[in-house]
Amino acid sequence: MKISIVYFSLSGRTKLLAQSLADVLKPEGFTVKVAPLKTPDTGSFLKNCIFAFIKKKVKFEYVPDIKTSEIVFLGSPVWAFDITPAMRTFLENVDLKGKGVFLFITYGSGKGKDRAMDNFRYLVEQKGGKVIGTAEIKGRSVKDEFEKFKEEVKKCLKQSQLIRPHGQ
Repeated sequence: MKISIVYFSLSGRTKLLAQSLADVLKPEGFTVKVAPLKTPDTGSFLKNCIFAFIKKKVKFEYVPDIKTSEIVFLGSPVWAFDITPAMRTFLENVDLKGKGVFLFITYGSGKGKDRAMDNFRYLVEQKGGKVIGTAEIKGRSVKDEFEKFKEEVKKCLKQSQLIRPHGQ
């Protein structure tokens, strides 16, 4: 089964989760593609928070192709009570019909994480995706929280009828 992990990361925390997630999935027999959302101008954190608040669209250096993936993991930091402009723009331009989607966010203070996850879920469902799991990871403790995240992913894999590794 093909899985894509698409994420945006400015500080590197969401990237660490995405790459670690791939390391967990590959030994289980999945074909995994990790695809960062790269924008030509990442700018400062403050500038990006303003862009998140006004829901500014961004341009990509390239757009990850997820057409052949049956499952898509999407990861974004929380900025200004929402997902990043890069993830929002990606979701507005992708077809998720028939795909199982696992959402994960990293956050700092926690004040915007619930709203961000609600918006994330809404955008995925608007594009035809079925949310099969979610995880919220406090950004400064990504390494400490990874074991909990990994267990949540494994639980989701076992419970979901959409996900079956090769050989099962």
